[in-house]
Amino acid sequence: MKCGKPLADDREFCTDCMKKETSFICGRAVFVYNKYIKKSIQEFKYHGRVEYAEFYARKMSEVYGDWIKSISPDALIPVPIHINRQLKRGYNQSVIIADILGKLTGIQVIHNLLVRSKDTIPQKELSDSERKDNLHGAFDIVKESLELYQNVKCVIIIDDIYTTGSTIEECSYALGYAHIENIYFLCTCIGKGY
Repeated sequence: MKCGKPLADDREFCTDCMKKETSFICGRAVFVYNKYIKKSIQEFKYHGRVEYAEFYARKMSEVYGDWIKSISPDALIPVPIHINRQLKRGYNQSVIIADILGKLTGIQVIHNLLVRSKDTIPQKELSDSERKDNLHGAFDIVKESLELYQNVKCVIIIDDIYTTGSTIEECSYALGYAHIENIYFLCTCIGKGY
């Protein structure tokens, strides 16, 4: 009910969501993170297969279009990556997905409100507690953008993978400083709940 992870039993919340408070309301993901989607995401993120974003965004729109409408967000916010990583990779995968999803749904995408100010090590190499420490204070609000987006009160954060939720939580926490009251997320894929 909170993070959208599929569970093997009839519980409403996974173990992670039962243990911690979050700054976001809830979220969803289209695919379960398995060996097939893992390969697809790796090709997309690290091998320049940016055309995969079209498929991901279309699936998000098809599967969660009604959910998105029910939320009625003011904007989509892609998870930012640090400038060093963007220069190395050449693109931010979340921005590409968000831009396509924005066109499909007619929802504005805001690129200049949230920034990644801390150059962190990749999350995939870390444990749950290390992920949280790694991301602590990694995102900031661009103060110059606050005036532009003062009427934005409901957003959906867009990312490629949700595992422990550390990235989404840190983004949500930062967005709270921009007085955004209702924060949701939508990801391409998600790990299984336990």
